[in-house]
Amino acid sequence: MTELERINKEIEKQEEAVRLAEIRVYHKDNYGKGPWNKLSRLIAERELILTGVSWEHYGSGTVLIDNKFIYALKSGKWSVLGRRTWYWSKNLDHFIENYVRKDK
Repeated sequence: MTELERINKEIEKQEEAVRLAEIRVYHKDNYGKGPWNKLSRLIAERELILTGVSWEHYGSGTVLIDNKFIYALKSGKWSVLGRRTWYWSKNLDHFIENYVRKDK
């Protein structure tokens, strides 16, 4: 099974979990966003797979792209490895085109 097929199956499972969570919390004013956050991270991970850049999980919702950039899948923030400054990006595609591929 390829990486893309695996992530698509995980997204399908998570969409079902989100649907069930929406049913469970329809009457509440405050509730956790765990299933929604995991789904958005999986979708961002699929976009990352489709771009074709080399990446690996870095920890706690972040990925390491080309062994240089740290990218937060949920928020869209990014940083250069070893630095403390974080920047906002418009979206994953914009970040890949303007920073990762431009750097090469």
